[in-house]
Amino acid sequence: MKKNSIKIISICIVFLLFTACAKNNKILEYRREGINAIRNNNYSDALNYFNIAIKTGNGQVGELQYDLLLYKAECLFMLGKYEECRNVYSILVDVNPNNKQFKELYGLLDDISKLTELKNALNNDDTELSAELINQIKNSGIEHDKSVLFNQAVLYEKQGNWRDALNTFNYYIKLYPNDQLALQEINFITVQLK
Repeated sequence: MKKNSIKIISICIVFLLFTACAKNNKILEYRREGINAIRNNNYSDALNYFNIAIKTGNGQVGELQYDLLLYKAECLFMLGKYEECRNVYSILVDVNPNNKQFKELYGLLDDISKLTELKNALNNDDTELSAELINQIKNSGIEHDKSVLFNQAVLYEKQGNWRDALNTFNYYIKLYPNDQLALQEINFITVQLK
């Protein structure tokens, strides 16, 4: 009886190990497919593969799952799903608060999200919200970013503050001399000032 119990327990252990290996191989295969989809700029398919891999992992926590979540966040970002991307980074930061990479990516996403919001506010001629967002962005330390400078000049222009718009575009064009749109804006503002 004792020998049979040992055999049954041994068989169960071997079965569990085999099942765990098979599950891990599936996860790695979905990961590979997701990475291939990213290489082909097919972020939607890649996101599906990473979601399946994460689901197959059944809530395990470890380096492989962190890796899958990072890839998932990249796909969400590339698809313009910034809020969902922010949620993934938030999970990563909550699970591993000492990881500098997770914190930096989360902070960077916040800045990018504000830049997107700024562009939308400018497109909707909401100068009040645009000014507020510019101040928030400046407080985060990226006020000299290319798109921040350009949008700051556009905000001045929309406010009718031609001199500040021209000064900002002139500063911008020193940094990015081949930007044709900025050169057109400088010509337009110069005409307005005359």
